[in-house]
Formats: sequence, C-alpha cells, structure tokens
Amino acid sequence: MYDLKTAMAGATNRFDDMTYASSEDEDASSIFTNISDMSYSKVEGFFVYYATNGTGNADEIAVIQVKNSGDLTQARESLEAHLQKRKSLYSTYDKSQLKKLDAARIATDSNCAALIVGDEADKISDAFYDFFK
Repeated sequence: MYDLKTAMAGATNRFDDMTYASSEDEDASSIFTNISDMSYSKVEGFFVYYATNGTGNADEIAVIQVKNSGDLTQARESLEAHLQKRKSLYSTYDKSQLKKLDAARIATDSNCAALIVGDEADKISDAFYDFFK
C-alpha cells in the first residue's frame, strides 16, 4: 500500500498539506469507519488523504485493499456511499466544492478500490491504474 500511496499522491502536489491515515495507525479500524461501512475484517489495508482543516477543500484519496477479490464490489460500493455522504455534507455548508465532488473518480484494479476527489483527479486516477500495469 505504501508504494500505491506514493504513486497516487505523487501524481500532483495537492496532497502535500493534507492529513494522512492508514491501516498502519493504532486506531485503524476506527479511522476506517469514516470512509467505509464494510466490515474491517475484509480489509487487507487502506489509506486516506483528506483536508486537514476540513473546510474549503473536498480533496480526498481513499483506497481500500480487500483480502478477497470477491469483496471488491462491496469496497467500491462503500466508497460510492462515502462520496454521496460527502456531497450531502458539502451541499449544506460549502457548495463551491460540489463541482469537485461531482467530478470524483472511483477506480478499481487488482484487489483495490479507490475514491479520488480533487482538481487533478484524472492525474491521480491515471497513477492508480499505471501502478497495476
């Protein structure tokens, strides 16, 4: 996951001042509930980058690596649900970020599902897919 994180975040400098959390953190299962409602027992690893201050910036990368590829659809669906919750939240207090959320990418490859939100989502999405080539 470290190499994938490095590839995706390195595709742009937008994530330099963002907060990072992952399955390596002490409270990983608790952190994971912020991005997905799937059972943490199905997760091999995850990471998330998000806006440190939470306002004025909806940029986010969230990647879930599942233990069993049969759970990849569930991981993708949980990230889609997370995106919908974020749209709902931003529609109430910062509508300027909705365009960015509407242009979000959800990608899957191998045993990973990724949510990519940002002005340069295409570059980050390309880095995700290039990683698995």
